[in-house]
Amino acid sequence: MYKKIITLLALLISISGLILQFFYDDINRTISTVLFQFNYNVLVIREDILWISGNSWIVLFNVLVFIGGLVFYFSKEKETRILRFAFPVLLISNCYTLIFNFYFIFAPEQQLSVLEIIYSIALIGLRIFIFYFLYKSTIYLNKLKVIDSETLVYTRTTEIIYFKPDNWQRLLHFIIDAVVFGIISFQFLFIFAHTDNLDLFFRSFETQFNRQVLISFLVFFFGTLLYFVFESLFQATPGKFLTESRVTDKNGAKVSASTIFKRSLSRNIPFDPLSFLGKGNWHDSVSNTVVYKEKQTGIKGKYYLLLLPVCAIVLTSMHCWEVKVKKEMDLEYSNKVLREKNEKITASLKTIDTNTVLQLPTNAFNFRNIFLKTEKVTDSIIEFSVLYVEETGDDLYIEKGYENAKGKLRRVKLKRSDLQRMILRDFKQSPHYEEDDKKPFLGISEIPMLKGKYIDDVLELNSPNLKAIFEPNFTDNELLLKLRLHNQGIPAEVVSIIPESKNVKWNVDDFPTDFDDNYIVYLIAEGKGIENYKLKVIVNDSLNKQFIYEISGTKDQHEATVILLK
Repeated sequence: MYKKIITLLALLISISGLILQFFYDDINRTISTVLFQFNYNVLVIREDILWISGNSWIVLFNVLVFIGGLVFYFSKEKETRILRFAFPVLLISNCYTLIFNFYFIFAPEQQLSVLEIIYSIALIGLRIFIFYFLYKSTIYLNKLKVIDSETLVYTRTTEIIYFKPDNWQRLLHFIIDAVVFGIISFQFLFIFAHTDNLDLFFRSFETQFNRQVLISFLVFFFGTLLYFVFESLFQATPGKFLTESRVTDKNGAKVSASTIFKRSLSRNIPFDPLSFLGKGNWHDSVSNTVVYKEKQTGIKGKYYLLLLPVCAIVLTSMHCWEVKVKKEMDLEYSNKVLREKNEKITASLKTIDTNTVLQLPTNAFNFRNIFLKTEKVTDSIIEFSVLYVEETGDDLYIEKGYENAKGKLRRVKLKRSDLQRMILRDFKQSPHYEEDDKKPFLGISEIPMLKGKYIDDVLELNSPNLKAIFEPNFTDNELLLKLRLHNQGIPAEVVSIIPESKNVKWNVDDFPTDFDDNYIVYLIAEGKGIENYKLKVIVNDSLNKQFIYEISGTKDQHEATVILLK
């Protein structure tokens, strides 16, 4: 009966982890909430380890737990080493969640309702039950194994000889334990250091001493603690579970917690990890303990080498999948930014006049910027001058370049409808997209100088040329909006702002204020209705010429739409 329950737990943990890893966005929210309660991973913060992503390690761990569960069941409880490794590691590395659950109940950032408190208590109860079951399962798996020995009968006495792991196995124990304990310790520190009280503690400790002392203290503390917890509870560490070894006294009996504590402390003796090269390990001799091998009941250790190609396949597949997902996400984001930009360009083209300049992309081998300066506008035809100007850092470099070359520029006539052919519709047409499935952009191919050219921006000569960037909101206030205004033209002054909605409060008292390329102006709004915002910004240039801009957008836009009204 217990065999089926342990197998079911292993499959439930591994399958929950794999489903949430690959199908989180596609499954019902209620189902995902249930699966999260059985989602236990060694890596919580998902940082890269050994140049391999945290997600890849999580998938690999879940695959191995899945294999371990099946092997345990079909071997009729004889093969246990994968589950004996996985269960205690999951138990110890996830126990911080209980601390956080208690913390959020007794010291919440916001007042909790009665239902939220009941839900949190229920989660704590479920976590405690699963942790207890992981613990009892590991104890049960340990009882299935006995120490490997042989009995020698002499004429007057009988002696039992226990077998010890060789020095290379002891070295393997140290390497595996160091990696696993390092991961667990780093995650504990990373998570708890982001709480206010502990963050202040670490900073004050580092100030009073130095970073090297702090690191040495943390290595000593976590190394001693984790070795003590594993060996006192389970008589083994992760590395010993994999090689089927355990810590005992010289007679093969379980040792006391005080002896394990002495053994854990003695591991901090300098060069103790290398003491196996001599006659024995110092932490063994100091604590009067021994590491003995367990009797092999399942698969021979050499057959576990077959897991190496499995690991290679999983990690390679995950790398390819992550590259594909990242490419799709980058393309989706780039197309989103492109659509926002196109909305601004399309709106600006409707109000095109003789002060309008269309900026085209610069050739990679030519440092001069390309502009189409509007010369004549009719209902159907627009005449442009083609202007090549090298950027000098002067705010008025376009205006000065045009004045210097005026009368010498080549002109082109375009239909209004042709301007739509000069707008990128897909980021795959952009020169910044360098994948194999790149799409060619023709532009207005019948005019050689405009072939492959697209409108990168719409500017106004002798104008501030506003750009409004959405600032991410890192606060808990969902009714807060922040825009960052940039001046890409002549120096000016923001005189005032006129909100459209009375439900949204803007920082109108911050104006007037200077506005040039060295000064960023922030527009901050708070209130209901910021999901779709719209306001007017009145700007005066250095000659007291007034410009009225309309800024609009949504909270999920990277760049707001800016239209020059007057």
